[in-house]
Amino acid sequence: MSTSGEGLVPAGEFKLMADRAGLNMTQQELDELKPVFDLYAPYILLLHSIDLSAEEIGVTFHPNWPPA
Repeated sequence: MSTSGEGLVPAGEFKLMADRAGLNMTQQELDELKPVFDLYAPYILLLHSIDLSAEEIGVTFHPNWPPA
């Protein structure tokens, strides 16, 4: 399967994540993508751990923007 360093997510769980997302990837595609996932996962966890308190944004959607 994967290389000896499993990273944050074991290869089997990575396959389950891809399957749940509906990616329908082959084992070769999973093996090629896993190292990239392992490279960026710690940075994503770091971004998600930041507490912006009152600075967090509120997303709104205006269907008539820009005005016609």
